[in-house]
Amino acid sequence: MAPKKGKADPRKQYFESIRTQKLDTLRWTLRHGGVSVKAEDDDGHTGVQIAAAGGFTDALETLIENVRKVGEPSDLEEPDEDGRTPLMMACYNGKLEAVRLLVLQGKVKLDPKCEAGKTARMYAEARKQDKIIAFLDNPHAPPPEEEDDEDDEEEAQRQRVFKVSQKMTGQATAAQQQEEVHRQRVEAAEALEKALASSAPPVWPEVEPILKETRRELSIRGKPALAAASGPVDPAVWNCVCLFELRLELAERALTRLPPQISRLCELVTLIVSGNALTELPAELAQLTKLRNLEAAGNELTALPAALAELKGLQVLDVSNNHIASLAPLAALTELVAVNVGHNELSALPLCWEKLEHMQTLAAPHNRVELMPPGLGHLQMLVTLDLTANAIAQVPIELGNLTVKKLQAVKLKGNPLVDARIRRFVDDDTPTLVKDLLNHVRKNGYKGEVAAGGGKKGGGGKKGKKGKGKAAAAADEDEEGEEDASIAELLAAMNKSDDDDDAVGVS
Repeated sequence: MAPKKGKADPRKQYFESIRTQKLDTLRWTLRHGGVSVKAEDDDGHTGVQIAAAGGFTDALETLIENVRKVGEPSDLEEPDEDGRTPLMMACYNGKLEAVRLLVLQGKVKLDPKCEAGKTARMYAEARKQDKIIAFLDNPHAPPPEEEDDEDDEEEAQRQRVFKVSQKMTGQATAAQQQEEVHRQRVEAAEALEKALASSAPPVWPEVEPILKETRRELSIRGKPALAAASGPVDPAVWNCVCLFELRLELAERALTRLPPQISRLCELVTLIVSGNALTELPAELAQLTKLRNLEAAGNELTALPAALAELKGLQVLDVSNNHIASLAPLAALTELVAVNVGHNELSALPLCWEKLEHMQTLAAPHNRVELMPPGLGHLQMLVTLDLTANAIAQVPIELGNLTVKKLQAVKLKGNPLVDARIRRFVDDDTPTLVKDLLNHVRKNGYKGEVAAGGGKKGGGGKKGKKGKGKAAAAADEDEEGEEDASIAELLAAMNKSDDDDDAVGVS
């Protein structure tokens, strides 16, 4: 019978139904639960990999049937991160019936190799799986009469397959590492609870419900600072280990530093410390591995800590209105979606442009930037670009690679732009002119390098129109602005070991 709506997560039901071989539930999740056979569990394994490695043959047969109807044959050969296919996993673990299903019904190939250069047969040889080897050598031979020793113990079927992987690889899997981190956090939280039982109660009344009811958000705005040796912030704040979001904006900009104890807040997703007088951000921020949103605008920061490079999942950063001269730590971050570094002292924007696939907003107005990075053309999801009031003289031709249908605003006012027509475009920041601007840049954007002060180097820059009067040049420019929109959009779219035996197992 199909699961009732709202009772459970279909994705969770899908993986559980494979391990328990509850086929009605498995079919429901695939047909009505919105789950695909390509879905991966928390450890990065597909349902086919789990069924094959664990010998869950009824579930595997159901998955093969689903792929035949609505999937692609390659779905049955999806490898794990080490290139090991479901067939390799079944061969290594001695799951003969799963091997037969994959080969005879799933029609999977026998010759693919994993990253260690091993085929499915080689994995069977490594474990002396003679029956599987004989089958692979002649898949269409009648099966010999044999006792089914593959699935004779249900307990063995349901045991976690990642233990097999651990035995084969001799190292902890990603799932085990996650469990170890979780265990350490639980132990730390339990130790903290014991310490809190004998500690003084929180000073700020806003903190008490966080500790007692494990609320997820704490906002302290306009509150007077404490006159205490521990600092202006109630020390109990740093014991709120359950927080997802923390906002600290003390009255009279009284917060000048964040203590190392902020590392205790390991569940933080959002940290907002804008409008204070922070002179630096602590290195302990690197321990906030779940942090996605960091806002520290309107402080007295002169640099970003190197530890910021460790926040690989950071998506939103606002450090505007500070005194920052370098963005070097941001060069390692590839998940950034919105960056606001306006009103600082930046002379360059050294981000990893080629890998910023999700960047939507880049705001760096009122700095000292002289060169617009050519890599900006890689930001196909960019919606807003604000480089107002910098020292930019040339607009590179690569900017024309941006997606017309995505980009809504390009702000370049207050720059010593050489191209007169671009100056006219940016005098009016309305979205209707963005398409015209990109069309013009694709044909007339600067191709060379730019020296300090906007001078040209190497002769690679595009010269102005020679032999024409101002009126003729202006007429030509007007014709360029009327370029067919469909062509512009088309152009934008076009610019878009294992030393030992490897483990083959999934959890």
